[in-house]
Amino acid sequence: MTKQIKNRITEIKQGKVPDGYKNTINGIFPNEWEEKKLSDLLTFKNGINAEKGKFGSGVKLISVMDILDESPITYEKIQNSINIDEDTLDNYSVTYGDVLFQRSSENFEDAGKSNVYLDESHVATFSGFVIRGKKNHDYNPFYLNSLLKLSIIRKQIINLAAGSQHINIGQESLAKTNVFLPDLNEQQKIAEVLMKWDEAIILQEKLIERLEMYKKGLMQNILTPKGDWKFKLLGEVCDISTGKLDVNAMNPNGIYPFFSCSKDIYWINEYAYDCEALLIAGNGDIGDIKYYSGKFNAYQRTYVLTNFKFDIKYIMHFLDKYFEKEVCVGVQKSSMPYIKLSLLKNAKIYFNNENSIKKSTNILNSLNLNLDLHQQKLNNLKLQQKSLMQLLLTGFVRV
Repeated sequence: MTKQIKNRITEIKQGKVPDGYKNTINGIFPNEWEEKKLSDLLTFKNGINAEKGKFGSGVKLISVMDILDESPITYEKIQNSINIDEDTLDNYSVTYGDVLFQRSSENFEDAGKSNVYLDESHVATFSGFVIRGKKNHDYNPFYLNSLLKLSIIRKQIINLAAGSQHINIGQESLAKTNVFLPDLNEQQKIAEVLMKWDEAIILQEKLIERLEMYKKGLMQNILTPKGDWKFKLLGEVCDISTGKLDVNAMNPNGIYPFFSCSKDIYWINEYAYDCEALLIAGNGDIGDIKYYSGKFNAYQRTYVLTNFKFDIKYIMHFLDKYFEKEVCVGVQKSSMPYIKLSLLKNAKIYFNNENSIKKSTNILNSLNLNLDLHQQKLNNLKLQQKSLMQLLLTGFVRV
């Protein structure tokens, strides 16, 4: 990064407007970038609502799950389909460059999330939970897709969403959203840079997927109980309790890990435990298992396993492989499924002799370490891409 660019970014962070830039209601942008509303670029329409018997075959049907996928939508990746006639397909067509928006969500954070359709060979359609933005203006589709993920654009859309139990975004609200666009040549250059990061992320994800498959096969081989193996109940080899705190106790600026029933780890300023433990989500992301050693705290629906009588890592690996079979079959079904303590205590942990336990644990620990390193590389690539998007899509850095 040149000194000129660093100085420009410093000025903008200080609230100053550098030469060649303008201050707008949505932030600071280059003078020549053109302000548009999404209605200048897209024509909006709600998707198809049809009876149950229509689904399962026919034309590929874009749903919310396709929108939430981090990579652009292509025909072969779409999971759902619908049987419709030619006139209906023509009326509800999705073609190259169209943008799809999530109509309804559980929270404001997901309101109006979007993804772009980048398949030039096939025409798709879209479901009633989706709003289609039909391309009606020249723009680079990959560029616009990235722009709509930028925090200043997401903030506009979220502020226009409404609802309590279900958060909804409508066509009129999306139409009001403001964006700033460089000319098509600069859009193309920015898209090419961001696509390189996308390609690197996809390659890293595929590598992790292959390692996960290798790990699964290895676990099948070394953790499948043989005839002379013994077992103990999980409640016999460790103490099992739950955290005591409400999920709202977390503090983003806290200094200790706070384990909830999410795959993510949060933070808090007080600790209740200082030990080696396994943390198991009792609801939410049911069965998510984490290992931690040190000071931490936990949500009241998170199971905390401590004081292990033999290798904690072996038990972690065994549960990782057999949790669904040993525990999840008995999960209490309700609007919020949960694991009862008795199910967890009665989960069977099979094992061989001490040497076999140690050998199996070392192999799987090494594999997990390798996976963690590759996951960290993936996380770093995503952070780099996010920073790059912020600089390029606001014009702070020009290409």
